[in-house]
Amino acid sequence: MRMFVSAMIAALALPTAPSMAQRDDAESRYLPTPAIPYPGGVESQRDVTYAELSGFRPLTLDLYLPPKAGRPHPVLVFVHGGAWLHRTARDGGEFRDFPAVLAGFAARGYVVASVNYRFSGEAKFPGAVQDVGSAIQWLRGHAARYDIDPAHVVLWGSSAGGQIATLIGTGCDAPALQPPAAKGVTALPPCVQGVIDWYGLIDFEGPPSAVSKAQYAYLGCGPGNCPPGLARSASPLGYIDAKDPPFLIQHGTADVTVSPQQSVQLNDALKAAGVPVEMVLYPGVAHGFAKVPKGGPDDAVNRQALAKVSEFLDRIAPVKR
Repeated sequence: MRMFVSAMIAALALPTAPSMAQRDDAESRYLPTPAIPYPGGVESQRDVTYAELSGFRPLTLDLYLPPKAGRPHPVLVFVHGGAWLHRTARDGGEFRDFPAVLAGFAARGYVVASVNYRFSGEAKFPGAVQDVGSAIQWLRGHAARYDIDPAHVVLWGSSAGGQIATLIGTGCDAPALQPPAAKGVTALPPCVQGVIDWYGLIDFEGPPSAVSKAQYAYLGCGPGNCPPGLARSASPLGYIDAKDPPFLIQHGTADVTVSPQQSVQLNDALKAAGVPVEMVLYPGVAHGFAKVPKGGPDDAVNRQALAKVSEFLDRIAPVKR
C-alpha cells in the first residue's frame, strides 16, 4: 500500500496531448484527444464528451482505463473543486500531478473518470449536480465499452466537488437533482455505492464563510433574497437517511476556507441516521491538505489521505482478482 501511494504522489513526465477535439463518431461529435499511456498498462482518454446541452459547451470527462482483465471493473468518479467557478478535471488540490494520482487508482483495477461540469457563471444550482449525475449515467450506459461494473460506483469530490459528491450521495433520487434526459442514456437516478468527501462545504444555511460569495454565485441569489428552501436544497443535510451509501470524510483542522466543522456536522448527521461513515481530521493542515503557514503540498498528509481512500475502496468496491 505504501509503495502504491508513494508512486501516485510522484510527479510523472506526461506527453502533451492536443487540445482540439476531433469530430467524427455516431455517438458524439467530439472524440477524446489521443490516448496517453501511464505506468501499469493504464491508458488515459482525455476530453471524452458525456453530454451536449443546448446552449452550453460540450461537457467532458477524462478516463483512466486499467488493462483489460476480462471482467468488469468498479468505477471511481472524481469531482474537482474550485468554488463552483473554475478549475478542471485534472486539478485535485495540492498535488504536484493529480492525473498521475488518478492513473494510480486505474493501475489498481478501477475505471477512473474525472468530470468537468458547468460553473456558476454558466448554470446555477443544481446545474453542476445534474452534470455529474449525467456523467454517472453516461458511464453506466457505456459499461460494455469500458468494462465497467455499473453496480460498484464510488463518487469522490474535493471542496466544491465534495459538496456535489455528498449531495448526489444523499439525494440521488431527489426529483430536483435529476439530470435531464439524454438520448441513448438510461435515465435511472445516479445513485452510487460510496462517497468520499474531501473538505466540502456542507451546510448552506450556516453562518457566512470565506466562500460565501462563491456560494451565493452558485445558488444564483444573495444574502437575504434567496428563494425559501433553496439553500437547504443545496445541502446534503436535507437529504440524509438510512439508505445512503457509506461515506469517508477527510478534512484539515487548520482549514480557514471551509471550516472542518462542516465535516463534523456531516459526520454527525450521517451517524445519527445510521449511515456507515468514517471521518479523518488532519491536525494543522489547511484547505486542499496544504501546508501551514506557507502552503504547498503536504506530501505526508497526501499519502495518508490517499491510503484512506484506497482502504475505503477496498471495502466498498473491491477489485476482483
